Amino acid sequence: MKKLPLVLFSISLLFLSCSTSKNNITKIQEEIASHEITLIYIWSESCGASKLMLEKNIKPYLDDFERNGVGIIIIYYGKENVVTDLKSDYRLVFSHDLPSPFNKIDANRTMKNCLKDYRTFNGFPIPILVDKDGFVRNYDEEHSNYSYWEIIQEAIK
Repeated sequence: MKKLPLVLFSISLLFLSCSTSKNNITKIQEEIASHEITLIYIWSESCGASKLMLEKNIKPYLDDFERNGVGIIIIYYGKENVVTDLKSDYRLVFSHDLPSPFNKIDANRTMKNCLKDYRTFNGFPIPILVDKDGFVRNYDEEHSNYSYWEIIQEAIK
């Protein structure tokens, strides 16, 4: 029984040392403030739906987002080499190799620190469209989730 608190303490330290740093939160806030609209795509390597949405609904429109002046922030939970092709001079890409139980906790805490009206999510993927003041534009109150349609409309306008 004496080992359990030490294990929990060690896990807590690991989480705190690996989670999104204040420096990265500042970068995210600056990126949001520098664009009228910013797409934030949060996903996890362990989530099949995340990979599918990235391939079908995000990657095909990245150039359109950039051409339309939409800021792009990609927050990824998994191995760094998976997001190499997403990096460019116009995008903020963060990669965290955290143990799976901490991914949602870190992502929710990061977004609460960066956005004015962020609502906690329970699973990946989560695409968020925000204005320059940090207010979410694509939250569907009726269905209590983040709507994808507004994101595609922003890319193809």
